[in-house]
Amino acid sequence: MIARDALEAGLDSPALRQLAGETSPTLSSVGPLFDRALDELGFARATRAEAALILATAYARQILTGTIGAYDGARRIWRYAWNEDRDQRVAPFVHWASEFEEYRDADRRTECERGIMEAGQALVEGGGHGAA
Repeated sequence: MIARDALEAGLDSPALRQLAGETSPTLSSVGPLFDRALDELGFARATRAEAALILATAYARQILTGTIGAYDGARRIWRYAWNEDRDQRVAPFVHWASEFEEYRDADRRTECERGIMEAGQALVEGGGHGAA
């Protein structure tokens, strides 16, 4: 999913296309391929915490542009960027996605989406890395 998102965002390389085509990726099978994609695209390897924040920022940009819905984007950030480092810049997305799942009330869900949008704006404007 991440490789497909990167292609949709305009990045392209042979290894990235191969990654996007993987149907059942495992770290052992795609780890070296991912490293090759980074090399082909000219990206330095980030630490796990840096990579999570870069990914969260990219999803936040997609939320803000309407490319993905607020809840869907927050869920992706929660799933892919909320790791053992627990970067507090990512925490609002986890909070609002969790709240969205808990409540069925339309007004409360609208409030959650508004919170996700505000968190996205804060991350993109001040807290996230510049990579898209």
